[in-house]
Amino acid sequence: MKRVLALLLLAVTLSAARAEDMPQASPEATTRATLVVLPQRMGYAFEQPEILIRQRLFGLAHGLSLLAASCLDLPAHSMPIQDAYAAWHVKQGKTIETIVHDLADYYFGPRADEARWPDLSRALNLPDSIQPALGEVSLLAACATLPEAIARPRYALDQILAGTAGPEALPNDGVAMPPPALQRVPE
Repeated sequence: MKRVLALLLLAVTLSAARAEDMPQASPEATTRATLVVLPQRMGYAFEQPEILIRQRLFGLAHGLSLLAASCLDLPAHSMPIQDAYAAWHVKQGKTIETIVHDLADYYFGPRADEARWPDLSRALNLPDSIQPALGEVSLLAACATLPEAIARPRYALDQILAGTAGPEALPNDGVAMPPPALQRVPE
C-alpha cells in the first residue's frame, strides 16, 4: 500500500512537471498554455520578501521533483526515491499547495485558478530538466544521495516558510530572508 501511495503521489507531481512536454490538444490545455504573467509581476520579487521566499521554495520543490523523476529511470534507485519522495510529500504537500496558490495569485491575478505547476515554472523561468543544475555531479550520484538528502532541513519547506527552520535549512547563497509567516499572501 505504501508503494502504491508513493507511486500515485510521485506520478501526480511529476505529470504536472512534465505537462509542458506533452502536445496540448484539449481546449483546457490550450487555455493553460495561454496564461500570461501580469506585466508588473515579471521576474523575482526582491522587494516583496513574502513572495520571494515562496518563489525560492517553489524552485526548490521543482528541482526536487525533476531529480526524483529522472531517478525513476535508474532501477537501483527507483524504489528508495519513490519511498523518500512520498514521505517528504506527505509532510510538505499542504505547504506546497499554499506556495502554488500564493504564486498563482501573484503571477496570474484573476486567472490564478487556471494556473498549474508548469505555468508557475514558466513564470519563474525554471528549466524542464535537472541536468543543467547537476553540473559535474552525475545523475547516478545525485540519485544515490537523494533519499538521505530529502530528509534534511533544507527540504523542510513548511518550517522554512513558517520561519521556524534553523540556519542549516536556508540556501547557502548568502541571501538572508526574513522569516515569513505560514499564511496566504494578501492580494
